[in-house]
Amino acid sequence: MRLPALVASLIGERLPWLRVSAPGAETPRLAWRWDELLEAQAAGADPTRPWREALRASTAQQYATPTPPAMPAAFVLQWVLEVPATVGAYAAVLGPWAVDLSAASLSFELAPGQHHPCHVQFRGATRAEGDRDARLEAAQMAYRAIATPFAAQYSPGVRLGPHQRHSMVADVWAIAVHRARQSVLQPPTPAVPERDSCCFIYTLPGAHECEGCPRLRRSPGARLSR
Repeated sequence: MRLPALVASLIGERLPWLRVSAPGAETPRLAWRWDELLEAQAAGADPTRPWREALRASTAQQYATPTPPAMPAAFVLQWVLEVPATVGAYAAVLGPWAVDLSAASLSFELAPGQHHPCHVQFRGATRAEGDRDARLEAAQMAYRAIATPFAAQYSPGVRLGPHQRHSMVADVWAIAVHRARQSVLQPPTPAVPERDSCCFIYTLPGAHECEGCPRLRRSPGARLSR
C-alpha cells in the first residue's frame, strides 16, 4: 500500500463519520476543492454561498423558524477549516507522518442533507522527522498557511469580526489535536479545549451553548447543548 493511502486508512479508522482517502494523481478530485475556494475568494467571489444557503434552509425546516445567518456562516467556516486540521493533526499524532496540506492537495464532499464534510481527500503524505510535538508544530504551520487566508477572505454576508475569524482558525486546530490525542489515549481523556470563537448554535430554538463555548465563561449558568 502506498504511504498516503496507508495514512488515510489509519486516520479513517478513528473517524467513523468521515471517509478519508489519498488516491493517485489520475483520480478526479472531489467536488469541493480547497485551491478553488481560495482562488475564488481572492477574486472577490463567495464560493460557499450555495453551501450556506442549503444549510440555512435545512436548519430552518428542522427548527420550523428562520435561521439566523450567523449560524450557517460560522458552521461553514468551521467545517472548511476542519478539513486540513483533521487530517494534519491525526497524521501527526498517529505516527511519523505529515499529510500534504497544500490547497492543491485537499478536496472534500458534503454529506447529503447534512451539509458537513463526509469525505476528505488529500494527495500526498511523507514520513516526518521529530517527536509528536515537533510533528504537530509543523502540521499546524502548514494548516495555518491555508487556513488564515481563507478565514480572512471569507465573506458570508454577515459580519464576522477579526477576533472571531482568528479564533476560529486557532480553535479548529486545537479541537482537531484534542480529538486526535483522544483517539490514542486511554480514559480519562483531557477536557475539551475552551474556545474563543462561537458557532452560534445557541441562536436556534431549544439549543444551547456547546461545551467549551466562550459564552459559558461569561455566563456561568448557561446550559450545554445536547
